Amino acid sequence: MLFNVPGSIAYSDHQTAVRPSLWKYRYILILLSLLGILTCYQLAVVLLLRKTIVLPASSFQGSKIVNPYQNWNGEGQEKISLHTHSNEVWFTPERHTVKEIQSEYKREGFSNLAITDYGQVSETDNPDYIRGMEWGQNLKKRHLLAIGIKKSFYDYFPVYASRENLNWVMDRMKKLGGYVIVSHPKLFDSFSREELMAIDGFQAVEVYSPFGDDPKILDSLLSQGRNIHCMASDDLHYFPENSIKSFDQPFWKDLIQTLGNQRSRKGESFLRYIVTEEGKKDQASVIASLHSGSFYCVKKFFQGADDPKVPKIFVTKENTIQVNSKERYLEIRFIGQKGEVLQVNPDTNRAEYRFQDKDSYVRLEMIALTGSILSNAIYRSN
Repeated sequence: MLFNVPGSIAYSDHQTAVRPSLWKYRYILILLSLLGILTCYQLAVVLLLRKTIVLPASSFQGSKIVNPYQNWNGEGQEKISLHTHSNEVWFTPERHTVKEIQSEYKREGFSNLAITDYGQVSETDNPDYIRGMEWGQNLKKRHLLAIGIKKSFYDYFPVYASRENLNWVMDRMKKLGGYVIVSHPKLFDSFSREELMAIDGFQAVEVYSPFGDDPKILDSLLSQGRNIHCMASDDLHYFPENSIKSFDQPFWKDLIQTLGNQRSRKGESFLRYIVTEEGKKDQASVIASLHSGSFYCVKKFFQGADDPKVPKIFVTKENTIQVNSKERYLEIRFIGQKGEVLQVNPDTNRAEYRFQDKDSYVRLEMIALTGSILSNAIYRSN
């Protein structure tokens, strides 16, 4: 038995020496297992949470002309911002508070706004506050806004979503009361024009965005016979330096903003917004205007510029579009099927265009001295 002791001790020492190496492999095994679970989860939701769609087979048709601005009343205009981010999400504590955002936009003449934080509906004491959220935390920056949505829901696609999955997400947003907007399609080419033409469920596209302006996207969609609206949004993450300096924010927030290179930047706030009819500024009225398309999209050319005035648009019994404005525009453009420029009226505040038999829709672009204005489509219907 005495001869067995050294052998036993030697075996014990060898076992102790090997143990750290075994733990290293266990860590790798755990990591691989977690990646496997995530992969299986992602595959499962991609296969299960899907919605197929049937897109229109032809462009707008019919003898009736639908004009979303036909009953536009009043001489004023309501400026509305529908895409802003606050500090209410746990992973963005360095951003501005809801009260700071509301105060700054009110000072700049805005009638109302929506806080659209990622994955949640922010709350506020303002009874006229517009509810909203932004969906999408994937790497490709495929984001969707839901304005007026009653409650938030979980993002089941943190890595990848197919076209059918996106249809499912948008369908759920609409069932929860949301008006669905495709956010910044030109950011990382998150939504190509071809992809937008292949999915359904959204009602507007951000064609004026700090991440790229492209109103021609509308013509690709309208030419399919889909009444998709324009959208103009700041996508506010941080205010310019002069605004931030006026806030009473803690030192740590100043530090994070500085390290993140968010300070001393001009910012994109107050430049892109929608305009609704005079008096249409509370949540219910704004959402009704969104659904009917009775609003304009505005992009101001520089900070501090006067707001360009939107026109009144009427369609006569003879199917003639009449445009009247208190502001003299550099150009009024009438645009039709597939983006064809039908008519250009320079240096005027009035213009007319008569619907032709070949015209399925007409939209307008007004270029003013301080900004550009887009209308939604005036289109044929049965």
